Amino acid sequence: MFTRTLFTQTLFIQRVTERARSACDISFKSQPHNLPKAPLIAPLTFLLASLFTLTSIAVSAADKIDVIPVTVEAIQETAFADIVNEVGKINAIDSAILNFNASEKISAIHFSNGDKVTKGQVIAEQDNTKAKADLDKAKSTLALAKTKLERIEDLLIKEPFALSKQDVDELRENVNLADADFRQKQATMNDYLIKAPFDGQLTSFSQSIGSQIGAGTALVTLYSLNPVEVRYAISQKDLGKAQKGQKVNVTVEAYGNKVFNGLVNYVAPAVDESSGRVEVHAALDNPEFKLAPGMFANIKQFYSNDIKHLLVPQNSIIANNDERFVWLVRGDSAVKQVVKLAQNTNDGYAVVTEGLAEGDLVVKTGMQNLKADSKIKVIQDKSAADKATVSSANSGAVEALSAEPSTEGAE
Repeated sequence: MFTRTLFTQTLFIQRVTERARSACDISFKSQPHNLPKAPLIAPLTFLLASLFTLTSIAVSAADKIDVIPVTVEAIQETAFADIVNEVGKINAIDSAILNFNASEKISAIHFSNGDKVTKGQVIAEQDNTKAKADLDKAKSTLALAKTKLERIEDLLIKEPFALSKQDVDELRENVNLADADFRQKQATMNDYLIKAPFDGQLTSFSQSIGSQIGAGTALVTLYSLNPVEVRYAISQKDLGKAQKGQKVNVTVEAYGNKVFNGLVNYVAPAVDESSGRVEVHAALDNPEFKLAPGMFANIKQFYSNDIKHLLVPQNSIIANNDERFVWLVRGDSAVKQVVKLAQNTNDGYAVVTEGLAEGDLVVKTGMQNLKADSKIKVIQDKSAADKATVSSANSGAVEALSAEPSTEGAE
């Protein structure tokens, strides 16, 4: 539009000049030679003044250049968390299938299905009548053997040679044998009991009171639910990144977005031949017993929390076939800058790997009117200022959630 206006004004000046010359020629030719020529000077002066005025207007128009208003944002370096997202399953770290070591009828069950128990509590008992009788018999035999030995020892004090040393040794051995038999019968009594080997929660009982149950037959399972463990597998390319002690965040469907925190406690030393993946375990505190064995879980494992990357607003990125570029502010002009991008952050920014430096100002809005060396005027972006205030109050590592190059915001 500016070029067209300048051309029109130039053409007009040329026409005025030609007409001025023609008027002067006509006037001089039509007037007698003896008349004064002063009246002819006035029109010529007026035309020349007009010519100079229009020339000044044209020059002023040539000096006037359109200024494009834009908003800008500075390129900043942000700390990223290198994470992996996987799906796994909650497991109990300690679990035990509880059974009797004797074959008898169940005489008592002291807990109900799903009850919590503490270590050492008696959970169930079998009929131990015969075993108790054997224990009482062994106890009596031990007491009799001790009494005999005590009498002989008292006699030997009075009559040292009343009994041979061999006979005395046999009496002492009988006491030892009786004591061993008693302790064995006493230990056998535990075969008729089931005690909790650790704190935990019971499942449902498979048998009821009065049932004849054989040795080794499962009666109930006990799970330790605090802490619990999540098990999952990672890609073999991440084997070198995963280490014990790394942080994990776990969510389960039952509790929505509630995050359970844990630490990696096992990384398999080899890749599984069948799946080609690496098994990982992480322990999770579970004081309220919200996490139950068998639950499916979404896991985020944090390999690192201090990876620095430059971020560029996705709105600033323009696509031209395979090329991606932004407009950089250089003084009062905009300069095109080709960039290379990595992953998106899913919050309106993309990681830039080449083409920009920290502190560079990129055009965020208004770039649709820009051309090479366009003159610009930076105006305040209120939304960006508000966002910067929020960001400074909530600074921290940004999770790298996508590994695909960014094309969002491209025009």
